[in-house]
Amino acid sequence: MPSRASRKRRSYIPAIVLVVCLLAGALGAVVDVLVIYPGSDGPGEGDVVRIEVPAEVGPARLASLLTEKEVLADPGKFRMWLRLTGRLSGVRAGVFELRDDMTPAELVEAISGSGARRGVRITIPEGFTVNQIAEALEDAGIVAMESFWVAVGSARLLGELGVPGQSAEGYLFPDTYFFDRDSSAEQIVRRMHENFRDKLAALDPPGDERLHEAVILASIVQAEARHEDEMGTIAGVYTNRLESPEFPSRLLQADPTVAYGCEPGVTPRARSCDGFTGTLTRRQLDDRMNPYNTYKHSGLPPGPICAPGLDALRAALSPAEVPFFYFVARKDGRHEFSVTLDEHHAAVKQHRDGG
Repeated sequence: MPSRASRKRRSYIPAIVLVVCLLAGALGAVVDVLVIYPGSDGPGEGDVVRIEVPAEVGPARLASLLTEKEVLADPGKFRMWLRLTGRLSGVRAGVFELRDDMTPAELVEAISGSGARRGVRITIPEGFTVNQIAEALEDAGIVAMESFWVAVGSARLLGELGVPGQSAEGYLFPDTYFFDRDSSAEQIVRRMHENFRDKLAALDPPGDERLHEAVILASIVQAEARHEDEMGTIAGVYTNRLESPEFPSRLLQADPTVAYGCEPGVTPRARSCDGFTGTLTRRQLDDRMNPYNTYKHSGLPPGPICAPGLDALRAALSPAEVPFFYFVARKDGRHEFSVTLDEHHAAVKQHRDGG
């Protein structure tokens, strides 16, 4: 008959085996993450993908970004590898061109230390015109204003990008970018337009002709609205003016379009724009020579008047169904909307004239 000590030793054996198995499994997982995984091929076949890494990015965000761009197949292992090795500390913000077949180790090397192409960080606000964008780029030391003006008006480049009209105005997405100091003006226009197309894709955009009209409307909404929750209503007001039989003149009467008509580079140059300082007077509002004067020319203006953001684009593509035909800005930056002209005159007297 086995002794009590012998029986006790046998009872420990399954527990010991279990512990050994767990340790072996854990060791295998660690070896996989630290040794095997970093050298595993990426999910693609060598296509080049441009990726913008933001400043102070965390492991989860970086893994998500690389996965979204389809250069990373296992974000969970990638996050664990970064945390175990501390490799995240070497990652730099910037714009990078990565191949989708690179290993995780190669990806991190490409966006770290001396391998990183650290760009100049610049934020282009919503509502900026191409002239304001050009000025911001020159102030940041990225590209000369004159070079940017040439690029945004290049018929060849606009044709390649599929941008209608005589300028890329409205088709350059306002966002934060990292540009190399040796970037050309054309590279910047391409990058900003590529971003525009990427953002627009999420909104299920219409065909080119309808899209161009929507971009023009979105740019006007962007210039008028100070609050995102009013954009749909403002887009609805302008849609009513364009389409409703109750408003046969189809005059948008939008102050920002008139001011845009006095921007450098807009042709033909209206005489009323000579000496214009930014504050509209009857001289500008009455001038039919300004092609962007929506007090004198019915329908949409010839092109966009600024860079609309995502909210303005969304509003223009899906305007709110409202009964209003008029609105006036209040002193707090919001708007008073009216159905009839009499209501509008009363609102103007209250909010603009101080009555």
